[in-house]
Amino acid sequence: MCLSLQYLTADRNHLWYVPRHLCQLPSLNELSMAGNRLAFLPLDLGRSRELQYVYVDNNIHLKGLPSFLYNKVIGCSGFRINVSLRRITAAASSSPFATNVLLIADFQYLHVKPEVGAVILKEFIMIICGSPIQVSEVKLLSFSSGQLTVFLPAEVKSIGTETDRVLPLQELAMRTLYNTYYVYLKDLNFLTPISLPKSLLELLHCPLGHCHRCSQPMFTIVYPKLFPLRETPMAGLHQGRTTVSFVAYCCSTQCLQTFDLLS
Repeated sequence: MCLSLQYLTADRNHLWYVPRHLCQLPSLNELSMAGNRLAFLPLDLGRSRELQYVYVDNNIHLKGLPSFLYNKVIGCSGFRINVSLRRITAAASSSPFATNVLLIADFQYLHVKPEVGAVILKEFIMIICGSPIQVSEVKLLSFSSGQLTVFLPAEVKSIGTETDRVLPLQELAMRTLYNTYYVYLKDLNFLTPISLPKSLLELLHCPLGHCHRCSQPMFTIVYPKLFPLRETPMAGLHQGRTTVSFVAYCCSTQCLQTFDLLS
């Protein structure tokens, strides 16, 4: 994992998702993914105190922003932003990722086919995150409120509601394993690859997200709660140009009922 990466810009590269592993980069301060094809963002995006600037303008299918991004500097107007800087710059070092790094990547400008650029960028993100990126072909789950439809990451298997009092067995088992091996034994490497399917083992090392109310790790199910941006004090900053909503992803019915973005 690249521990010192501070700025990452990948505008206009036909990307359809941001890998959740980016949320584990401890020094990332600014992320720009404008002009792509994003339909969802990682549940933990903005959880890090270091990440203060997130720009996702002109992703027409992106309607949900994790509530961790509230009170951060965000761009989500739906309009294309102009990026004048077209270069890849790294601090002089024997290792290009050993110190602060600024990456500006626009493969359309560099005359690389968008499809090729997306593959190259995915491989780069895999390198800086230090983990393989699993891309699922399954249909994304979504939930709606009025005319607003929010898509969820492919790893989400089910959506909880206020009437769901019991967690699915798989989610309960994953939380128990995580608490046993990570909280008490402090080492997930104790689990051998044979112990769990590869996809579940990878989720243990990098959970789907953490509850926006209590920080409980989540693995297969989320309990979402919408806070339309136009109903928050930030509405004036966007002058009604966006229909996106902040989304609180909770771990249980209790957290869903008690979470309040504005309190």
